[in-house]
Parts: sequence; C-alpha cells; structure tokens
Amino acid sequence: QKVREYIKAWQHSSRFRDDISLARERGYVPIVAQTMVRHEMPPQFFYLAMQESDFDPDACGPRTRVGIAKGMWQFMPERAREYDLRTGPLVDLRQHDRLDDRHDVQKATAAAAKYLRDLYETEAQASGLLVMACYNWNQDIILPVVRKMPEDPRQRNFWSFLKIKRIPEETYNYVFMIFSAAVIGED
Repeated sequence: QKVREYIKAWQHSSRFRDDISLARERGYVPIVAQTMVRHEMPPQFFYLAMQESDFDPDACGPRTRVGIAKGMWQFMPERAREYDLRTGPLVDLRQHDRLDDRHDVQKATAAAAKYLRDLYETEAQASGLLVMACYNWNQDIILPVVRKMPEDPRQRNFWSFLKIKRIPEETYNYVFMIFSAAVIGED
C-alpha cells in the first residue's frame, strides 16, 4: 500500500519523466546500469542517484556537521575519500569543484557501486531497502540495530527494522521514493 502511495506521488509530478529524460540525454543510463552490474549490484540502484541528485553531477548538498555532500551520488567528504574519490580544494564550499572526483560521473558511480556492495555484505544481508536506508541515514546507526535482529532474512529486513527502530522521515521517504521509482521504471 505504501509503495502505491509513492507511485502516485511520482505520477503527479513531472520529476520522474524529467530526470529519466536527462539521464538518457547525458548517457547516464548505461554508465550507471553497467557499473552496478560490473560490481555485482542490481542496476535498479540507478534510481538511488535520481533520488540523491536528480542526476545532477554538480549537485551540492547543505552544510552538515560532517561536511558537504557533492555530486550525483552525494558523497560526503570522508566517505568519498574512503572509496578513493579525491576531494578538491573547494571541499568546504557549496559549489562545483572541477578537482573533486565526486563531480565525475564515472568515478563517483564506481565508488557508489563499491559502497553499495559493501553495504550489501554487512549484516543487512542483501536487503536492498536496508542498504538504501544505510546509504541515506547512517550505517553506524542502522547496522547495530540490525545485528540484534534474528539472522533469518525473512525476519531481518527493512519492514522488521521499522517495527523496532524509528527512522527519520527523510530516510523513510527516501527508501520509498527509490523503491517506487524502480517499480515504475521496471514496469
């Protein structure tokens, strides 16, 4: 039922069509899909980039206590460096930085695929929805809760997680927006 509600939200906006058109125009569809598959990840994570930045490689998020997220995949500086993306001299400014790899679609997409794969290999046990929640919120908050859940994947999933841990509304919407976009895209 929740997914249907979010599908309706997409249908009442031009954002989905606009973003997909932009991704096709700029050649991002094959770049993201092929990179995900090469890293043994579902190509549907394409929709995560859509939710993060509307496929804008120049996107700069708001300043937070841990820095400014940049690029199509909205990597924070520390996570970017962890996945071999160079941050540029404008790392602390909300503007495009040609020397920052987070703005490089191919490099950032490869880093995102590696990070998503690493999240898949955690206690999240290949739950795509938990992986998306970790990507958006904070794996250091989510994974300790997941570790306390039963190991059976039928019981260790996003739906069970929601019963025991309240997540920020932003993360809740984030997961459902991506999942519903993937449902639309795959239909």
